Amino acid sequence: MQVAIVGAGVGGLALAQGLKQAGIDVRVYERDASARFRKQGYRIHISEVGEQALAAVLPEAVRRRVIETATHPGDLVAGFDTSLRPTFEQAYPGAGPDTVSAIDRYAFRRALMTGLDDVLVFGKQFTSYAETADGRVQLTFADGSTETADLLVGADGVGSRVRAQLVPDFEVIDSGIRCIYGKIPVTPAVRDRAPAEFLRGFCFVTDGEGPGAAFAPVLFRTPPEEYGDYLMAVMTGTQEQLGHSDEELFGMAPDDLWSVVKKHVADWHPTIGELVASADPSAAFPITLRTCTEVASWPTGKITLLGDAVHPMLPSAGAGANTALWDAARLTEALVDGSLPEYERDVRPHALAAVEESLQNAKHLFNLDLGA
Repeated sequence: MQVAIVGAGVGGLALAQGLKQAGIDVRVYERDASARFRKQGYRIHISEVGEQALAAVLPEAVRRRVIETATHPGDLVAGFDTSLRPTFEQAYPGAGPDTVSAIDRYAFRRALMTGLDDVLVFGKQFTSYAETADGRVQLTFADGSTETADLLVGADGVGSRVRAQLVPDFEVIDSGIRCIYGKIPVTPAVRDRAPAEFLRGFCFVTDGEGPGAAFAPVLFRTPPEEYGDYLMAVMTGTQEQLGHSDEELFGMAPDDLWSVVKKHVADWHPTIGELVASADPSAAFPITLRTCTEVASWPTGKITLLGDAVHPMLPSAGAGANTALWDAARLTEALVDGSLPEYERDVRPHALAAVEESLQNAKHLFNLDLGA
């Protein structure tokens, strides 16, 4: 069997690792020019579901690489008002030395690419597919080239072109929430000034009416060559709350974008202003939060889907990457034992639970109600 995966995100790479380890011929086509060429986020939460999936699909050497480049485990999720008064706190049991509870997205993808040099093809933007007379599927790319495979897996994210052709009526909803991502290098001054909770786990600050801001530590076991420990900082809000249209937000230079964040925290507790002022302004970028309320379904054939291509969800449950990893492990199992229809049956209820949890959490974090 020859499997073509469109998309070298977390789910697509995990699937490629699982299939290659099982001896299945696999190729991954990625539109980005390189492993570094994307602005999608910084810190990824890894749950027990994600850890189990990684253990199922990764060769031991790759799994060790993931563990080595992960962050030191956090044990806290907490909320604060803009005066830094606690509003909620939930601590988690201490983790073992090999626990991966959070990881830098870039370091994670690089680790997942370990041993896949002969599998990954960068700079290939998928445009369409067609089933061939001999029962295969042909992929066409923006450069005019084509490839064929026995099975096409759309792992190309929330804006999946594979899904758009396979399930054209599937609805992806713009939540109305925009995020401005940033990085605050953890210098000695930042470490001394940051609230202890900000260095223990995910913390969300809001007055319940205007934009909110999340802070989460990335304290590496083994940092990448390019950068060291940092606090991920993310401001969330509607266009109205942020005071800028999409055209303005997505057209701003990073420095100007981070100035929007500085403006909104100017009246918050001085510590937050100091932390935001310590950020690397060149690291700022905006994203749109999109979701589904139902999970895609399609007839079993030569094309299947995983990850955000099946079930785009809000980050408010920290479940998006973990659900994609679950998909990758389950799909690997299905392709090894010939049970693809069972994967496509199982993926929907599992993903829908995560989608619904993220929508419920969004009501509390973002005052967002999409009727789910």
